[in-house]
Amino acid sequence: MGSIFFIIFLVMMFRGKGRDALSSDLFKVIFTLCILGSVSSFFFVPLQFVGGIAVFVWLLRKFGKKSRKEEWDAKWQSGGRQDTVYSRQDTVYREYKEQTKKSSKSSILPAAAKKRRKIVENFNEKYELYLTPEQMKGIVDASYFSEIWKKEIEAMTHKYETLAQWYQGYTKWLRVYLRVFHVQEVTSDIRQQESICVYAFEEVFQYADSLSDMPLSEKIRAVNDKFYASFDDVSFMIAYRFLESKGKKHDLGKSGIVREDADIDELLHKYDTQKAAQ
Repeated sequence: MGSIFFIIFLVMMFRGKGRDALSSDLFKVIFTLCILGSVSSFFFVPLQFVGGIAVFVWLLRKFGKKSRKEEWDAKWQSGGRQDTVYSRQDTVYREYKEQTKKSSKSSILPAAAKKRRKIVENFNEKYELYLTPEQMKGIVDASYFSEIWKKEIEAMTHKYETLAQWYQGYTKWLRVYLRVFHVQEVTSDIRQQESICVYAFEEVFQYADSLSDMPLSEKIRAVNDKFYASFDDVSFMIAYRFLESKGKKHDLGKSGIVREDADIDELLHKYDTQKAAQ
């Protein structure tokens, strides 16, 4: 009987988490402990109650607080928008794995949380990511049960000549979000993080759409002023293509060619208009 509790606990812990969580270090550890506990409970009767207690504690935590996912779902729905990432259970992870197969660059991440935290802190300071101490702690914690967040910290151990070099790869949309926004929302669930990025970028480009007949450089400057952001041409276009891949189209407009004699032509036009009126 006790072995059933261990199995139930394992299923509840990772039910609906997707392949990202199932590939994490935390899942491997919990899976091993549950198997050992299940087998040991046959020979050590008091151990049967451990599985039951674990299930009870997990249920208290599950229903004792409202998840951030529900908050973001409500916010997304209230704006009249619904992104397809909610219905695609493992799309983020599958796309991520397809991209990482093409890259041979990797590193071994330290197991200690303190060392992982130091990596994130150093990268945050060097490249000015505007991450708060709580958000950095959240990223480190997430790296133990999310393969993608783990790889993101691994990527922070590499040296980059420019930020554009760091932006390479499938998660460039995430890296742009972490870099350009001074006020961010960071969550351990990578699928929900994608939703947050879509929402933020969509707000930016809806505003950019209203800036008609304005050169791209001026639009980026206006966006940065309004949203307390640090977009440049590279990061702005990455966000633009990311939204485009989600079926969200925006028009960046067309900038006319600036000529050296443009001011002279304008003055001549005014002179001819005034002369005709006389």
